Amino acid sequence: MIGSLIATVVTSASGMSDPYAAHPLLAWCKDTAIGAFVRDSTWAFPTLQSLHFIGMSLLIGTVGAIDLRVLGIARAVPLAPLHRLLPLAFIGFGINLITGVFFFCHDPLVYAFNPPFRIKMLLILLAGMNALWFRLGVFIDLDRWGPGIEASFLAKFISALSLLIWIAVITAGRYIAFS
Repeated sequence: MIGSLIATVVTSASGMSDPYAAHPLLAWCKDTAIGAFVRDSTWAFPTLQSLHFIGMSLLIGTVGAIDLRVLGIARAVPLAPLHRLLPLAFIGFGINLITGVFFFCHDPLVYAFNPPFRIKMLLILLAGMNALWFRLGVFIDLDRWGPGIEASFLAKFISALSLLIWIAVITAGRYIAFS
């Protein structure tokens, strides 16, 4: 609703009757076969939502398990076996990236001007930077993170921040439909 309103105001101010005329990239997204498929199919959108949820579960389940271990939960579990689950997180992210593109092409003008969508994209970028910080800053020597090892304050801070960011990503994603 808010995204549509903002898009309408922006295009009305430009004096164009077709809102996509002011946004050729968004028009191109809408006109793709992907956009038409999602708009014209009765089952595509709910199937994509289910796949998006599965991808999110893989991503958040894996990242969450690692973050909680770093924070001290299940300290008897060595981090190396959890780290080997990271390909599942990347698969989940890939699923979400693909389904997210399908959602965007479904109605790009609404998504592009939707504040929760923009917040979600920013938060995903922050989550990626936070993961890079963790990997390069505190997770360099994986073999030292055996059972019973307590993580440093910095590692715990980064892991807590990761959990908060991903919870915010999920929350922003839920708000996309309601704005």
